[in-house]
Amino acid sequence: MASAHSQATRGRGIKTDKPVQALPARQGPRNEVAAEVARYLGALSILLVGVIHAQQYYDAYFSFVPTIGTLFLLSFVGSGVVGVTLIAPVRRLGRSLGDLILVLAALGAIGIALGSLASLLVSEYRPLFGFMESGYRLAIVLTLVFDSLATVFLGVFVLIVARARRHHRASTVHPARAGTSP
Repeated sequence: MASAHSQATRGRGIKTDKPVQALPARQGPRNEVAAEVARYLGALSILLVGVIHAQQYYDAYFSFVPTIGTLFLLSFVGSGVVGVTLIAPVRRLGRSLGDLILVLAALGAIGIALGSLASLLVSEYRPLFGFMESGYRLAIVLTLVFDSLATVFLGVFVLIVARARRHHRASTVHPARAGTSP
């Protein structure tokens, strides 16, 4: 019994003795747009994490809590640095150097967001540096949301950039293979 594919291609000049090969993945404008959207949304999210920590440090008097207050201030400063770097037009320095700077900033932001998220979750259930959170007030909920969003958006950004770099490297290393099939 013949398969539906072989019946459909019989008599049409289509050879079915070769296995079907997948088309190579192209890094098109859609991936670049997705990367840029993820980059800017991740930058906004990590900046909001920093703003929340600054508000808690100055207005909620966390500046008086030993160690935790210092960590809130460091989170604010670090979030500001990586957030501004992610928004800055660093690709004007060249695509390779710009991508390197952006990926390092994104990884730094992911580290800040995951550190903040883990610390917050730990402090909900047991003391962390002598401090324990109680309840989910608005600042905690917003921090949980923006830490998660920053991690997801910037993780997507890093993956797209890494995939584009790998694709670009493969096409420049073996340019003769680009149009041939085995």
